[in-house]
Amino acid sequence: MNDIGHVGPSSGLGATGAAARIHEASAAYRANAQGEAAPAAPRWAEGRDRVELSDHARHLDAIRAMPDVRMARVEAIKQAIAGGTYESPEKLQAAIEGVLRDISE
Repeated sequence: MNDIGHVGPSSGLGATGAAARIHEASAAYRANAQGEAAPAAPRWAEGRDRVELSDHARHLDAIRAMPDVRMARVEAIKQAIAGGTYESPEKLQAAIEGVLRDISE
């Protein structure tokens, strides 16, 4: 199996070193994405594989950061809708306002 850098608890990298390397790599990526001359690759990165995050990956990260779904609440609303007791003009207006608020944030 090919060795890609021994990242792990025994590598000696540590959280601080890893964060610094990620910061250097992301700065180079941003500079490249903006058409600027990217700073020279750090010495530790020479001759190594690299990882680039796509816009899709950034969107997925934003989705993961969203609050958890309250399944009990969802089920209660489903039952109210099925029973015909959920829909009202006030609830529809509140839902529309909530969606608009979420979109504008």
